[in-house]
Amino acid sequence: MAHAVRGAGSTAVPTALSPLRIAAVPMLAVAVVLLLTAGRYGPHWDELYFRALPLDWWYVDQPPLTVWLTWLAARVSDDLWVQRLPAIAAAAAGALVASLFPRALGAGPWTQRLAAWAHAFTVYPLLMGHIFTTSAIDLLAWELTLLLVLRAAQGRPRLLIWAGVVAGAACWNKLLVVVLLAAVFVSLCMTCRWLLARAETWIGAGLFLVIAAPQLWAQLSHGMPMSQVSAGLVEQHGTTVRLLLLPALVLFVGPPFVRVALDGLLDPWRGGERAARFLLPTVLLVVAFTLVSPSQPHYPAGALLPALSLGWTSPRVRRRWSRPRRCTVVAANAAVACLICLPVLPATQPWVGVQATVNPTARDQLGWPALAGEVSRARGAGEDVVVDSYALAGAVDRYGSAADREALHSGHNGLWELGPPRSQRVVLVGDHATAQRDAFATCTPGPSPRTGPVVHPDLVDVPVLHCEGPEADWQTLWPRFRRLSG
Repeated sequence: MAHAVRGAGSTAVPTALSPLRIAAVPMLAVAVVLLLTAGRYGPHWDELYFRALPLDWWYVDQPPLTVWLTWLAARVSDDLWVQRLPAIAAAAAGALVASLFPRALGAGPWTQRLAAWAHAFTVYPLLMGHIFTTSAIDLLAWELTLLLVLRAAQGRPRLLIWAGVVAGAACWNKLLVVVLLAAVFVSLCMTCRWLLARAETWIGAGLFLVIAAPQLWAQLSHGMPMSQVSAGLVEQHGTTVRLLLLPALVLFVGPPFVRVALDGLLDPWRGGERAARFLLPTVLLVVAFTLVSPSQPHYPAGALLPALSLGWTSPRVRRRWSRPRRCTVVAANAAVACLICLPVLPATQPWVGVQATVNPTARDQLGWPALAGEVSRARGAGEDVVVDSYALAGAVDRYGSAADREALHSGHNGLWELGPPRSQRVVLVGDHATAQRDAFATCTPGPSPRTGPVVHPDLVDVPVLHCEGPEADWQTLWPRFRRLSG
């Protein structure tokens, strides 16, 4: 039934069809497209890393949920499409959640279904559905949290209890949801203070803290190593992220949809659904956080995409575009987004080079078997390998022999915890590893791994040293090889 909104300008109109029935076709369509393209190109930089990590309840650079799901998928099959099933499921579920935003504002099934199609086949959800990284589940968690807050502001405060549960569970995947909660709290103070006085709000907050506490405490008790990872990203890419943040958000949402998303943010302040007013300051606060800590440009996307879903209910959108026009725009955006985000064309030049300028994750999925083979061939008899990059270490772990995996070591992020080499003779691969050459009696250079025409810049001209005679035991030397970065 419809619920009155305290201070709101409208109430939701009941819809006879179930949400799942309304969104079923776009959910199925995006799942099929992602399944058909999941095995093309190769694993992403981060996917290789997650697969190489052992099971644990905490990692130095992230919570464990994505690693757990990757491990579980690898027990089923080593096929890449199996590893990516959680991301595909999250993308399909995201289309369902997107349809629920216009439903909350009383829109009919046609608008709900349009919102599901638009979300499923625009850039950022497609990117996150194609590769399984922590951001795949994080996007779904942000959108579901914001949906629950919206419904609570419409007069169903008990849903804030569930919002706390969802956000707490999300902390086992990525702690960035804490930024979203802080932004929502400030926004509710500005737009919906009555909700903060409800007991349900504080029950939800308590449940969030209980569920998230192990991961929050692990970071705090270890000196917040994730902040060092973020600081490394800011040092490397901070200026670029600040300059490209707004263009990147336009791309992530879909250029034809920018005005729709803006209407979704502004309509509640123009006399529309007042309960949705909290979303505009939430988005602005998350954007401001990203400008202050510019480690990744996609952080605000999880708050901006719900605005796109709400925007389809705007009278301005209906006046600007007829129904056929809206369908045409969504279809055209979907076609371009698939070309940008998915490996629909062969991995050959010049196409992949062009695609990688817009979507660097395409470049990050290529060349790993060859690079892993180069590292394996560089290892001589009796030598262990210390690989600087967690991605290259993950490639050797995935594509190398059992002997290669036994000899493999890395100081990068969580792989450092697996321990140092045992041999007195090692091959050092990468800038940070080879910078420790003074810890050995002798070092001689080896050839850099040959790379393909499209490869990550960090893997071009990788230095290689064959070293022997460590000047101290490995337990003493190993901290020098530790590196925290994205």
